[in-house]
Formats: sequence, structure tokens, C-alpha cells
Amino acid sequence: MLLSDFQKKLQFSAGKKLKLTINDNHSTMLSVKWGEPDDCIKVSLHRMFLSAPSNVMQALACHIHNEEKSIAPTIKAFIEDKIKTLDYSKRIDFCNLQQKGNIYNLKTIYDDLNNEYFDRNLKLNITWFGDPNRRNKSQISFGLYYDPLKLIKINRILDSLQFPEYLVSFIVYHEMLHHICPPYVDVKGVNRVHNKEFKARELEFRHYDRAQNWLKKHRASLFE
Repeated sequence: MLLSDFQKKLQFSAGKKLKLTINDNHSTMLSVKWGEPDDCIKVSLHRMFLSAPSNVMQALACHIHNEEKSIAPTIKAFIEDKIKTLDYSKRIDFCNLQQKGNIYNLKTIYDDLNNEYFDRNLKLNITWFGDPNRRNKSQISFGLYYDPLKLIKINRILDSLQFPEYLVSFIVYHEMLHHICPPYVDVKGVNRVHNKEFKARELEFRHYDRAQNWLKKHRASLFE
């Protein structure tokens, strides 16, 4: 569908004047800004929406028309399904990947896990992120996984002898599982990130109990 036809169709269904932008980024798939000075709603959509089925388009039009802050389950499910097909890993500048830390080499840990648990089938990237001396007082994200980039990011605070190697390996393994067991939106609109399959695969990690016990024992001190 041509962009002009797509905009006309969405604008007609939403009953609002739209300023539409189609993007091809790997982060924000849907952005709507209401209350613009010229009474024109700014909508930014990932190109995946150009092939969206009618039910998704209708839900999108309702989202825009009713100025709903929450996103409908139909749209969430569509995005989650399409994200699995995106691969922006070639956009990564591998010179910027920082895999060797002062204590732990993430590439070595990743390769060992890939060999032991995934038959060397995973083709993911991995890097450290963050400031090892800065800690959020309310929560700490030990690891993150960006599916479109096929990129695992591990918090630099783990690059310390304070954290045993089996724990760091577990965090990396956990993020690798996000690729193997991707999230989905259930019929109630709940985004199931750590679904049953994910949790079952987690238990296969040979030091799962040790890692969980370490986290329980030290969780309070991590936020001091």
C-alpha cells in the first residue's frame, strides 16, 4: 500500500487530521502525540504497520481517535509478533561492543553457554553497558536483550569479584533465553515475558539454584 493511501485510510478511520511518519527504527514501534498546536495529531509508526490486518488498523484508529494512553491488546500482539521477524544486527558497529571486562569476558561466557545449552546455534551479540559505580536505589537491571539487534547487554556492575562467575553466567543465559523463548501477548492482553517455556528452560541451567540463592541472600545489599 502506498504511504499516501495508508495515511488517508488511517486518517479516515480515526476521524482526525494526522501528520504521519513511517520509520524503520529498532526501538519505538508506535508513537502518538495529541494536542499539537495545529490540531494535527503526530503519529509515528514502524513500517510493519503498512501490512497490518484490518483488525489492527481498526484498533490503531480507535487508539488515535479516543486519545487512549494504553495500547490495545490487538496492537500489542501484532507488534510482538512482527518484532520476531526483524533483524537489525547488521547495523551494530562491532567496534563499539565491549566484551572484555576487568574480571569477566562476556564473549567467553556467551560462547561456553552457546556450546553447552544451544548447540552453538545462537548468533547473538553481547556487550557490557552502564557505569559500574552507579546503582539505581530502587532497582538494578543486570541484563537486557534487544531482539531486533540480536544484542545482549550486561550491566558493568557484574564485572566484579563481588559477583561469582556462575551468577554472571546465569544472567547471560537468562538473556539468551529471551531469544529462544520470545514474549507474547495472551488473550487478556498481558505481555508474557517470562512464560512457562522460559521458566522451564531457566531450570536447565546447571547452577540455577546457586544463582537464585545468591540473589536472595544479597538482594538487600545490592540496593544500599
